[in-house]
Amino acid sequence: MKDPRLFEVVRRFLLRRLFFPLLACAVMTTCGLAAWRIVQLGKEHDVISWSVDNYISSFLTAADESLLLLASTLSGGDMRATRSRSVKLPMPYHRAFFIGPDAYTYTVYPQDMAEGITEDVSLPSALYFPTTREWPNYSVPYYRSDLKSVTVATSISTRLGTVVGELDLGRVQRMVEVYLQKVPHRVIWIMDRYGNLIVHPDAHMVQEQENVGHESLVARALAHPEGTKLLGRLSGTIVYGTSWRIDPWGWVVLVAYPLFPALYPVVVAASIGFCLFFGFMGVIHWRLIRRLHKVVIVPVEQLTRVVTHMAEGRSDAEDSWPDFHGTFAEVRLFAQRFREMSLAVQEREEALLLRQKDLVKIQESLARSEKRYREILESIDEAYFELDTEGVVMFHNSAFVRLLRLDPPPAHPFSLDEVVDSKTAEALRAFLRDVAEDRSTGRLQVFAFHDTQGASRTVEISAKPIRAQDRTTLGFRVMARDITEKIQAEKRAQELERVISHAQKMESLGTLASGIAHEFNNLLQPMTGYLDLLARHMEADDRKSRWITHIREAVDRSAELVRRMLTFARQDETRFEVVDINRLVEDTLDFLRRNIPRRIRLEKNLQENLPAVHADRLQMEQILINLVVNARDAIGEGEEGCIRVSTGRREAQDGVQDVILTVSDTGQGIPESIRERIFDPFFTTKEPGKGTGLGLSTVYGIVRRHGGTIRCHSELGKGTTFAITLPAHAFKEAVRVMKKDSAQVQGFEDPQPKGDMPRTILVVDDERDIREYILEALAEEGFRVLAASSGEEALSILKKNPGAVDAVILDENMPGMGGQACLAEVRRHYSHIPVIMASGDRSGSLRESSEPSENTAQLLKPYRLKDLIELLRDLGVS
Repeated sequence: MKDPRLFEVVRRFLLRRLFFPLLACAVMTTCGLAAWRIVQLGKEHDVISWSVDNYISSFLTAADESLLLLASTLSGGDMRATRSRSVKLPMPYHRAFFIGPDAYTYTVYPQDMAEGITEDVSLPSALYFPTTREWPNYSVPYYRSDLKSVTVATSISTRLGTVVGELDLGRVQRMVEVYLQKVPHRVIWIMDRYGNLIVHPDAHMVQEQENVGHESLVARALAHPEGTKLLGRLSGTIVYGTSWRIDPWGWVVLVAYPLFPALYPVVVAASIGFCLFFGFMGVIHWRLIRRLHKVVIVPVEQLTRVVTHMAEGRSDAEDSWPDFHGTFAEVRLFAQRFREMSLAVQEREEALLLRQKDLVKIQESLARSEKRYREILESIDEAYFELDTEGVVMFHNSAFVRLLRLDPPPAHPFSLDEVVDSKTAEALRAFLRDVAEDRSTGRLQVFAFHDTQGASRTVEISAKPIRAQDRTTLGFRVMARDITEKIQAEKRAQELERVISHAQKMESLGTLASGIAHEFNNLLQPMTGYLDLLARHMEADDRKSRWITHIREAVDRSAELVRRMLTFARQDETRFEVVDINRLVEDTLDFLRRNIPRRIRLEKNLQENLPAVHADRLQMEQILINLVVNARDAIGEGEEGCIRVSTGRREAQDGVQDVILTVSDTGQGIPESIRERIFDPFFTTKEPGKGTGLGLSTVYGIVRRHGGTIRCHSELGKGTTFAITLPAHAFKEAVRVMKKDSAQVQGFEDPQPKGDMPRTILVVDDERDIREYILEALAEEGFRVLAASSGEEALSILKKNPGAVDAVILDENMPGMGGQACLAEVRRHYSHIPVIMASGDRSGSLRESSEPSENTAQLLKPYRLKDLIELLRDLGVS
């Protein structure tokens, strides 16, 4: 901003310190005069109101007394002789009426009006009297055209009758009009308590019986019981007035004066006086400014020109030095001292010019060095910053800004405490203390930072101290590298490695389970077969048959264990069909209620209209049974609890609905340390003899084979929830499997062969015990049996006996030429021969073959003799 000139400074000073205060004083004085005028108006209004009150009070009091006297005079004569009478009425009344006890009305006229009366005059209407409980009772004002004036009726009740007189209010109107002629701007209104006009400058309004209660100023006057000061609009004009109430009649006198005519003389007089005063002050101001300009402004301007010439280096500056005679002594002394100073400045300027040349060279060298230093710092990817001993950043490169996302870079001192938590801040201070004491110089340290957007940053830093000459630590130089992505990549690699390791472990366990199950089924098959043969040759009442039954139950449990192992290995036979999950849950829970203690509540919450799923019904029942039994064991013996089975649905990402089966319990919960192992085969926390460790692994295998997922949520002391999600979509129909579940067979029924002619069966199996069992069993059934221990030997027998073999029982897993290769050769050369594929691992390889034949079936080990005979009959071999 440009500095003002001296002339402007002086002029502004006079305006601010003299003119404006005087102007404010003038305004305040004018306002004070106006207020004084208003106070005077208030006093005048009080005097007028008091005068009107005295006049009207005296007038009405005299009227009441006169009417009372008239009542006593009229009550003494015979009033029925005539309807009217001319008497000398009291002065305020136009006429009077006397109402006798029998409602006879007698009219009284003044003597000067009796000759002009030609007809009867009616009494004032009772509507004019607002109340009859006052004495005397006054009516509202009303205008009588025959009397040509405003009238108020007064009613006085006596023992002999009631006298009603009509007052002549014209004299009050004339009295006010005479006063208003002397004071033309004054306003005097008289109203009754309801706002009806009695006296008003406009006679027409009185004649029309106007009610002015709607005027805001009048309404305030009527509302005030004792009178008040009023300021506002009256008939469109701003007035200042006073209201006065005339008691006990309740009339209101409103005296007012228009505000503008009242204040106009005061304001005009004050304005004229102050204009003269400010004109005089303006002349003084003009003379003062001219004198100031001559003796101060002009010399200072001359001095300024000389100084400007000296600053420009002009040689004539010294010769043009002005003469300051005739001005103030201070200005002349200032010019003399300034001239001496200018000479000294010239001498120093010459010395400074020489020194400046040396400084320019040094600055250029420093600028080149700083630029090179800055380019080096900006070229590195690591963040570099310098800290003071309080942890405040004093300097940093752009990599530091990118590291903490400081966009834009902070303009204020930035502390590292803003980007670390309290624990990290304490560790960072300890690290810097070690650096200051030369215990950690050059060593890398990892800290957890967070940028300005809240994102976590893992930073690796190293630091060195900044020291003064006395070895005092002034701060620290810090190099920082963002290793967040590196740490996250290492975590992802570890997680991926863990997942792959778990998958490999599960795959290895599945392969191991499949192999064990295959060999175990081969061992169970001859045991099952020979038990059937023993049962056929045993009498029903022989106690050895009960022993065989116990052995059979043990074999069945072993077969069930193998089936669970194969289910986990995802190699068990799966028979898909349309399954209603809600129906399956209800049927299974009805069966399980007998095995659940009564202290444990078994609840169900099934969502209606669930879509069906394509699944193996028996395996779904096995899932539910295993989960409910585990939930029962988790609650513990002797404790109360609840097992809840729920079903529901949800929309999958591909738009297809999923069905959710949930089993929850209120048991002890699963510790977090073993949750990752609960689906491992043979892993169990139960006591020896109470669990095989294959329950949850079997469930896991069944769910994965059906294309679903299983999730476990558990809290110690609160319970466990297993949620199974199954897709509700179509599946590829599997090839028909002819094997019937041996567990459905009750007892040992002897199969009955059909036909009388023996049929030839070729048995191909690498297990000697199985071959011998089948040979003996089929021989007892009347079949002719041929045996082969390999696929090559079987093809050789078929070649030597063309047309003699009626059916082939072929083991799927054999050394050398396996069962599948042998089946392919049999189908290629002997397609008419029925073939039964016997498999111990339930891999379903026949179902997966590309071209299955109608006279080819599969038999799963261990099977019963009854199942083999029925399957031969289904294939047409009897």
